Amino acid sequence: MKRDSRVARTLVAIGAFLVFLFTAGPVILSFIGSIVPDQAIFSYPPNWFSFGVTLDNYRYIFTGELPSVYQVEGANRGMISDAARQVPRALLNSAIVSGSVALLNLLLGAPAAYAYARMRFRGRRATFLALILAPLVPSVALIVPYYLLVQEFGLLGSKLSLILVHSIMTLPFTTLILSVFFGRIPDELEDAAKVDGCTRMQSFLKIFVPLVRPSLLATGLFAFMLSYAEFMFANSLGGGSDSRLLSVVMAALARNTDVSWGLLNASIFIAVVPSLLLVIVVWRFVVEGLLTGGVKG
Repeated sequence: MKRDSRVARTLVAIGAFLVFLFTAGPVILSFIGSIVPDQAIFSYPPNWFSFGVTLDNYRYIFTGELPSVYQVEGANRGMISDAARQVPRALLNSAIVSGSVALLNLLLGAPAAYAYARMRFRGRRATFLALILAPLVPSVALIVPYYLLVQEFGLLGSKLSLILVHSIMTLPFTTLILSVFFGRIPDELEDAAKVDGCTRMQSFLKIFVPLVRPSLLATGLFAFMLSYAEFMFANSLGGGSDSRLLSVVMAALARNTDVSWGLLNASIFIAVVPSLLLVIVVWRFVVEGLLTGGVKG
């Protein structure tokens, strides 16, 4: 039995390590590729650090100072893409849009989820069914209608248009997920609140919201990541460099076949780090939210 237990633990450890390599491997490789010269990336057999470590790629992205390897006479400066200089501004734009989308999802989605989970009203089933089916509509079929609406309201090329569209696209998920969490709270708590004289709004704010706080944070993070990674609407509705989102800038970099691999890897790592930091900060609440949804009552 002990041997079987050791074998099982070994297999679990190997599986966990493979999952770690699959998920964290690309991020680690991007970081390594961003701090070594291009010739080191393509060295065979791999000897990445034989040419030294440099932060020139990051310095160019944030300051515009050319990497030292391109400052010598005759260097191929065509490998330097101006799109990389847009990464910091695009990162700020994405943070503003995604943060606003997450906030709107919680402000609008939480009350809607509470209403669907705890209240009975005319049209409840029909509207909830429509809410569930709404995400099944292909996003590509909505580009033209959304584009015409945004253009009609004079919001084309603004961050506000992306906030509104991303919120519309993510609200069904938020409402559906939170309605499950609200529905698992025992009825006795709500009955006790009514006996104490609490209104619906007071019960929602003072009892239900504190109980599902981890789930709210987890759902808000989910909405943030959906908006942060969205490309199609960001590309169609976004404007110039002042309002361009990070996904659009990264696509422009990826389409440039002549761009420096070190510069591309530095841009990728910069794009990934904020989301990783956000996940690390709220990870405990995400896990608690998942466990809350997995335990009835």
